[in-house]
Amino acid sequence: MIDLHPPASGLPLASVVLLCVVEMLRCVPRARAILNPLRTTAVSACVVAVIAAFVSGYQASSRAIALAPHVEIAMGWHHSLGKGLLATSLLLATFYYLSRVAKHGARLMSALYYIVVAIYVALTVWVGTLGGQLVFTYGVNVLR
Repeated sequence: MIDLHPPASGLPLASVVLLCVVEMLRCVPRARAILNPLRTTAVSACVVAVIAAFVSGYQASSRAIALAPHVEIAMGWHHSLGKGLLATSLLLATFYYLSRVAKHGARLMSALYYIVVAIYVALTVWVGTLGGQLVFTYGVNVLR
């Protein structure tokens, strides 16, 4: 069976880079209206990318052989933080859409959206670093 996790695991980082670039470009007043559709696409891509990486990670971990205790701990952290990233991506989309449709409290929803963006970026980097450590340091799911 083909392991989809290696290519799917790069999608969250790519989507978060797209989102950050779009949000930075939105600081230019003339670009706001032009970038709104791309902003929606970037937020949606973040959610889809994390779901794809999470589901493919389950598929990849189901074939993992017996691991040393310290590697199992590292994989546990990677998995737990992946769950947190999944929840954060859903919060990201929720606050984004609420900030767009809210009649009252739109500023609060927008502030919460940007806070969740910062958390999402940090978690994406952390989960990716742990995943890279599993592969490149411990050799998890690497054919010998």
